[in-house]
Formats: sequence, structure tokens, C-alpha cells
Amino acid sequence: MAEDTQVKPWTYTTDVGTYDVSKFTDEGKTAFLILLETDKDLQALKKQTAKLNRAIVGFNQDIAEQLTDEMLVVEEETEEEDVVSSESTEI
Repeated sequence: MAEDTQVKPWTYTTDVGTYDVSKFTDEGKTAFLILLETDKDLQALKKQTAKLNRAIVGFNQDIAEQLTDEMLVVEEETEEEDVVSSESTEI
């Protein structure tokens, strides 16, 4: 029994229908290839983002587990005029 070794042509699908990429203009073919590369890059970045987000959660858990009351910073009272809060809207 012979195996089907025919390669299916690339297609591009929109709301209107499915198009044969081999019939695209040279510019269209180039844009399609760049689109494929860009999508591959985006998928890799999403994977990297998921890894980094998970790492942040883990590092925050590691830090939280070792915190003690002795590590708390006690802020001294200062005059309001000397302190500018990040929430201040004054110019």
C-alpha cells in the first residue's frame, strides 16, 4: 500500500473563504511567510511570558515565606509639607 506523500498547499482563511497561497502574488506570498514567522514569534513570546509570570509568583511566595515582623520598616512621622505622595495631584 502506497503512502500519500502529496503535500497539501498552504491556505489562508478569511470570513469569505479559504485561499490557495500558491496563487498569491509574490508580495502576498512574502506577507504570508512573514505572517507565519510573526505568529511563531508571538507564540514563543506568550510561552516566555507565562514562564516569567509563574516565576514572579514563585519568587513572591519565596519572599513572603521568610518575612518576619522584625523586618517591617517603621516610618517616622514627618511634616506633611516635606512629604510628596505619589498620589498627590499638586503641581
